[in-house]
Amino acid sequence: MSVRTDKLPNGVTVATDTMPDVRTVSLGIWVSAGSRYENEDEHGISHLLEHMAFKGTKRRTALQINEEIDAVGGELNAATGVEVTSYYARLLGEDVPVAFDILADILTASTFEQSELAREQSVIVQEIGGANDAPDDIV
Repeated sequence: MSVRTDKLPNGVTVATDTMPDVRTVSLGIWVSAGSRYENEDEHGISHLLEHMAFKGTKRRTALQINEEIDAVGGELNAATGVEVTSYYARLLGEDVPVAFDILADILTASTFEQSELAREQSVIVQEIGGANDAPDDIV
């Protein structure tokens, strides 16, 4: 493994691991946002923001986000943990600009529409219920 780490002038750290024989790329952005950093009245906000990021931006609707990544055979997803929220894409190497543009867009220009907010709150409540039914999640 040949991981290279660079710090950009804007403070962003970029880590790369080049694998010359692999045509696919995993591209991710990790944000220091998770339950560890939330006050009691903010519990769950990192997870909610993660969900809302995919619901539309100033340039794209939720449908357009999905269509653009699907058009290149890619996958776009996110996950929230205790210390970080990650936003990531998997796709062919030649399509990295598409994924990078979408990820940058959802992280800098999400619209957080009120109608989507209520819907995503309901989705998260269902996820919590599912986790409460899973012994390994409870532990």
